[in-house]
Amino acid sequence: MAKYKYSDHLVLSEVAAFDKQWLPGQVPPNAGIYRCRTCGDEIAVGKRQAIPPSHHEHRVLGPVVWQMLVFAQEHPK
Repeated sequence: MAKYKYSDHLVLSEVAAFDKQWLPGQVPPNAGIYRCRTCGDEIAVGKRQAIPPSHHEHRVLGPVVWQMLVFAQEHPK
């Protein structure tokens, strides 16, 4: 589970981008922290970077599917 120390740098958001699921090799539009829905592993993905195609495998658990936990906002307002 992602952790943070300074809550004043995070904002609760209900944007649909958090609901999208990503497969290995796909390129999400947002840089941020992504969590595997199957095993709970977390990774950081940079802007315009693909989800790692072979970051890890699940032999018994099921498919590797990523969902955004936190996105890095460019030029915060």
